[in-house]
Amino acid sequence: MSRTSQLTGGAIAITVAVGLAVVAYGGGNVAVLAGAIALSAVGVELSPRGWLVLSIVTIQLLFFVGVSLAYLAHRDITLADIGVEWPSLEGWIALGAGYIGLIVLWLVASIATFFVADRLGIERTPQSIIEIGQQDPFVFVLLAVLSVLIVGPAEELLFRGVIQTRLRETFGVVVALTVATALFALIHVFGFLGGGIGGAVLGISVLFVIGSVLAVVYEYTGNLVVVAILHGLFNATQGAFGYFSVQAGDLATVALLLFGVA
Repeated sequence: MSRTSQLTGGAIAITVAVGLAVVAYGGGNVAVLAGAIALSAVGVELSPRGWLVLSIVTIQLLFFVGVSLAYLAHRDITLADIGVEWPSLEGWIALGAGYIGLIVLWLVASIATFFVADRLGIERTPQSIIEIGQQDPFVFVLLAVLSVLIVGPAEELLFRGVIQTRLRETFGVVVALTVATALFALIHVFGFLGGGIGGAVLGISVLFVIGSVLAVVYEYTGNLVVVAILHGLFNATQGAFGYFSVQAGDLATVALLLFGVA
């Protein structure tokens, strides 16, 4: 293959990857806004719980899954081709190890960003969902349930099963893993913008670490079900952490509880 052909193939692969993420995430957000406006027009004002359910069902379930399935159908790729199958024993072991690794890395990365922010004088603002959950703790419960049922499977289907697989065809594992994880982290940036650019960078850096673990587990197992469950359980743990921290009002106690469970 000539140098020109390689560059063209690489440009196409990147364009497809970015395009899929933009269409899925951007289209989903536009649809959420349209749905909220339509509901408001008939006198239905959404509560924070309603916004959460509408957003997840519309963005992750309808658009992430819809865009992914449309792309796979366009390329005549089956779900089995991207690893949608019941995990083997090795897959379940990888899931367990990955879960413990995610929790540890999440805590370490979160602590590291705290010290970096303090050192550089960066305001750290939690994701908007955390602020909402502090006002209505049941939001954390909803987030935990929906993460297992919808968020984990939908995001892994798009970013690992479709985007990472597409990039691997052209660039190999390392570039595919890195770019797919960067896109995964970047779509969450709007949830951190309350703390400015510096706070957003720190926030998505933690998500990049989390996404990297999911990407590695996917490459190791070749099983999308494993990373979908892993992602859902990790998000559910974050939801549980948020819920009990609000109810107990003692972050140290909750942190010790999570470490004990792990």
